[in-house]
Amino acid sequence: MTLYIHRLVTDEGFVREFWRRLHEMRLKDPSVTQEQVFELLNEEYREVFGEDRYKSFDAFRKRRDKR
Repeated sequence: MTLYIHRLVTDEGFVREFWRRLHEMRLKDPSVTQEQVFELLNEEYREVFGEDRYKSFDAFRKRRDKR
């Protein structure tokens, strides 16, 4: 398992990667939404583990905002 995928396994790692990727993608395209970045990360997680990390953007957002 690569370090990148390992980061997606924990709540904290997924959130950190979310903010990093959002920033990176918005530098190239300011119209990128938070939901688009979430879907991209969740898909990458799904490709490795065969299931979603979070069931929906709303579930992720609620977990993220608890911190």
